[in-house]
Amino acid sequence: MDLFSFLSPFVFCSFASGSSGNCYFVGKQDEGVLVDAGISALQIVKCLAQNDLPMSSVKAILVTHDHIDHVKGLEVLTHKAAIPIYAHSDCLQGIVEGKATKGVDPILFNEVEPFSPFEICGIHIEAYPVMHDGRGAMGYCFEYEGHTLTIATDIGMLDNVVKEKIRQADNIVIESNYDVEMLEKGSYPYVLKQRISGPFGHLSNIESARFLAEMYHPEIKNIMLCHLSENNNTPDRALQCLYQQFHKKHVRLSSATSVFALPRHKCTGFVYL
Repeated sequence: MDLFSFLSPFVFCSFASGSSGNCYFVGKQDEGVLVDAGISALQIVKCLAQNDLPMSSVKAILVTHDHIDHVKGLEVLTHKAAIPIYAHSDCLQGIVEGKATKGVDPILFNEVEPFSPFEICGIHIEAYPVMHDGRGAMGYCFEYEGHTLTIATDIGMLDNVVKEKIRQADNIVIESNYDVEMLEKGSYPYVLKQRISGPFGHLSNIESARFLAEMYHPEIKNIMLCHLSENNNTPDRALQCLYQQFHKKHVRLSSATSVFALPRHKCTGFVYL
């Protein structure tokens, strides 16, 4: 533990973010929850170890939806340790029926309803519905000792519910999946392009950036862009788009606000919330 560990009792860490796999740790510095387990159990254990966290520090796995890049590691991980799984009932049914997850023991399942708060490790958690074509798709809000975080990933459109949940947080993880030009000129089939850019697909750089520029205030501590496409985006493009929208709307970014894109395959280490 270093001097910076006293900045906040509440931390976030990205283990992976993107279509190859998604997994985040949210909690205290010695225990918390995973949001999604879309990478291998081995990778998750390694990322935990990099932050001096044993497997026993993970008290639950919150699942956003049943797509493979969010649940791939669930079966092996929960065979290693009987970690409770929290998700919408439709998502839990998708896990039962999934080829890679059908071996997950349903005894671990805990149904989560949108807007019905619950607590794990003393952390206040609330799920909310999002527009996406995964089963039981939800985002999650967290609050601990006055520190707040909203995770908004895999969203086809920013409806009023999502906007309000993001506005309530002083730490934001928001999808910035694709650059419009890269997607349009890329090699994906037309049907896939329509699915990605549709109301139940993903958020583009410009959609995320415009909203962030509209709602930004200096008390926001961290803006983390997540789930960047490997083929239709780059961190530079996503960040450049955000800064351009801030400039266009004459928004000055506070020096106290950190803005960065979450890496696809690397562990970020603790982000103090």
